[in-house]
Amino acid sequence: MAAPILALKGEKAAPQIHITDAGMSTSLQSRPGHDIQSQNLRNKTTAHSPNFTTLQETQQPPPENKNANMLECFEFFGEDDFAVAFFFGLITVLATALIAFFVLSWSWLTAIAIVVAVFILFRHVSLKFERPHVGRDWISRGNQRQSSTSIPDIDYLPAVYFLYVLGSGGHTTEMLEIIRQKIHGQPNQHRRYVINKGDSSSQERVQQLESIIRDAYPDERVGTRDAFLIRRARDVHQSALTAPLTCLMSAGQAVLALTREPKSRPAARYGYQFKYPHVVVTNGPATGFIICVVARLLKIFYLVPQNRLKMVYIESWARTQTMSLTGRLFAWTGIADMVCVQHQSLARRTGAEYIGAIAAPLALQNYNPED
Repeated sequence: MAAPILALKGEKAAPQIHITDAGMSTSLQSRPGHDIQSQNLRNKTTAHSPNFTTLQETQQPPPENKNANMLECFEFFGEDDFAVAFFFGLITVLATALIAFFVLSWSWLTAIAIVVAVFILFRHVSLKFERPHVGRDWISRGNQRQSSTSIPDIDYLPAVYFLYVLGSGGHTTEMLEIIRQKIHGQPNQHRRYVINKGDSSSQERVQQLESIIRDAYPDERVGTRDAFLIRRARDVHQSALTAPLTCLMSAGQAVLALTREPKSRPAARYGYQFKYPHVVVTNGPATGFIICVVARLLKIFYLVPQNRLKMVYIESWARTQTMSLTGRLFAWTGIADMVCVQHQSLARRTGAEYIGAIAAPLALQNYNPED
């Protein structure tokens, strides 16, 4: 299989992110004129952003089927055997390590630990340098060499699977704003939302967003969607002594979120096209970093296809001068395929990719904090 191509293109008013892989392509942002719209939404543009047709609720939305708009949520094992086999293998490895701890000498244990650490480091560095640099040629806003026809068209792909990690409060607001403005409806798309358990507000807001998407795309282009509830990596004001335990619990559930196939896309009908997400998108919550670490380990140990689980981190629009702790972790570890910021001043300071204020409301997308 050809090496995956991570391509990011920015135009003067509409930066774009595309991830392709020889027949597999996903897009964080559609081309101008391809944003979400319906018969009642056409010709509704914003004066501040003439290249966008953004998603807006109509005055009289069509009657909706409540059962059809219900968001299916998962928490535990699915009907597939991957997670069962994974955790069985993990328990076997841990049991073997425990026995070896009491049987082998310290020299043998040290040697084994060094071999494992070197393997993980080697695979991590290999994955990092295997990323092609084609996408960097698309980042320049003044780049006129690329024509719009050269942008990958994901409508022709057999599967497009996004996994969005929602935090709470502002993190959820920004992520849903990105999806609301830039989604490109297509029948072969599946969207999975990873939500913290107990975060009923995010569940309700996702439900509202999906209802609007369904109204805007009344045909099969609405695609499919579900949600996965996961343990929060660290609660607010949680003690640092118990945080490692909750992070491990979150990591275990992250394996399920990353590998459980959607019920609406069963393998019996679609094969393994929707088994693993193509792109994991996160914008700052600690749970997002834990999920991306798990995704990285799955790729390091060859447990998932190497052309899946591409990771994109989008720094908060509120961050204009410094990166958040999660952003610094992504930049330092290098586990994300793309680290993006929404302000040029922050891009100059950090070297991250500037993609414009895609998480800001349309009225604020021309706002420049340096003015």
